[in-house]
Amino acid sequence: MLKCLREKHPYLYCALAVVLFMAVMMAGQFLFSVAVVLLGPAGLIQLFDSEPYLLQAVSELFALLAPLFLLWRTGAFRVFTRRGTGFLDGMLVGMFPFVQLCLTLSLNVGIVGPPEGAVPKAVWRVVVFLVTMFLIGLAEEALFRGVIARTLLEHCGSSRAGIWKAAVISGLMFGAGHAINILESSPTGVLIQMCITASLGILYAAIYYRTGNLWVVVFLHAYQDAAALINSGLYDGTQGIAEAVSSYDFTMLYAVALYLIPTVILLRKSRLPEVAIFSEVEPLQPAPQPQSEI
Repeated sequence: MLKCLREKHPYLYCALAVVLFMAVMMAGQFLFSVAVVLLGPAGLIQLFDSEPYLLQAVSELFALLAPLFLLWRTGAFRVFTRRGTGFLDGMLVGMFPFVQLCLTLSLNVGIVGPPEGAVPKAVWRVVVFLVTMFLIGLAEEALFRGVIARTLLEHCGSSRAGIWKAAVISGLMFGAGHAINILESSPTGVLIQMCITASLGILYAAIYYRTGNLWVVVFLHAYQDAAALINSGLYDGTQGIAEAVSSYDFTMLYAVALYLIPTVILLRKSRLPEVAIFSEVEPLQPAPQPQSEI
């Protein structure tokens, strides 16, 4: 049934995949929280109260079940084992966002730093933060690139228009998926975040199409979140995810251009044959061997 829906109605399939992802995440978090309060010892409740990222990690584990189920039922679990270009060569393709993320991390740690009076967290809490960032990257990339971007590419084809159409639509779905943050953050902040993440999703789709390696975008996504939230992961008394989104203002929309410019470079005409190498659609022309250059 899922295979049939994916083949005949790919856009509906992708939209329902996002709905399933959000529903499983929210239901899992709610049921787990209720179970901890009703059945868990007082020490366990205090543990989750002391480190909010711990509950976020649990939520992402539940959310991950949705793309895993979809990939399993459609026979596409191989997205986790396909090497494509290989990870290191894939990181050369993703060098633009990687360098930008290194600069963001340096800025947040070395210049912005924690607010006055912030208290360093215990090591185990920092580890929880890093694990949570990885799980966010894994869950969202498994869905938005492994399920959605791949489905749309197979549907739209490996022509220049088809590749761009698949990348843009998957990116817009990625941005729309962040509308769920309206439950905890300001509407303006969420709207700005949706615009930024939509452009970021287009860039990640381009990197995934060029590399055929899901782990490259998982790493970049996890690094993106960790770099943006590093101070909240290292110190108490700093902004969490909800507060950070609420603080977004329109000056941050420069990031849209920051993500779309390298996308245009990555999906330039001379490099599009590489997409056909790693996709499951027929190439329109003989494809050269993949190269490690950007």
